[in-house]
Amino acid sequence: MVHSCTNLMMQQVQKELNASLTYLAMGVHFSRDCVNRPGFAKFSSRVLVRSGGEHAIKFSSSYLTMRGNLTDYHHHVLSIIPSHYYARRKQDDLELGCPRVQDALNLETQVTESIRKIIIECEQGTNNVHDLESVNDYHLSDWLTGEFLDEQYKGQRKLAGMLSTMRKTEGTHGKLTEFLMDKEFL
Repeated sequence: MVHSCTNLMMQQVQKELNASLTYLAMGVHFSRDCVNRPGFAKFSSRVLVRSGGEHAIKFSSSYLTMRGNLTDYHHHVLSIIPSHYYARRKQDDLELGCPRVQDALNLETQVTESIRKIIIECEQGTNNVHDLESVNDYHLSDWLTGEFLDEQYKGQRKLAGMLSTMRKTEGTHGKLTEFLMDKEFL
């Protein structure tokens, strides 16, 4: 496996785990008794954490192990820095569901762009078989395209649809919109 592609994959593992931890923090926040949005908590904690965590596992223990590269790069997985997402938010802003869905959409868009950059980077090269660092890694590009891009785009579409629905009804129904969306997530 091309060394630069391996490094990009390990960075992606970190991004996936960071996204997973951010969603977990969102879920915990919405589970608090003073916020009490169990639907948002369920959506954040179960659906999105599972997605990011599963991706990190597929990237690291499945793909990198299959290609024989995980043993040299295991220290990257151990150096994950948890997200400080809630440290920079105002308390009032945290209790609103619509901005959290926007945050989730932004995070998923960043993860998708990161995957696309890996695909582009690992498809480029000189095709000089004597220079292993410049050989294309079509297998990795194909694997990422087939396994993850479709899922990422569908997830982004779902979040964008939810956000659009919330924004359209928020003006006329205010907090009732968030309450109804929360019940829909249950």
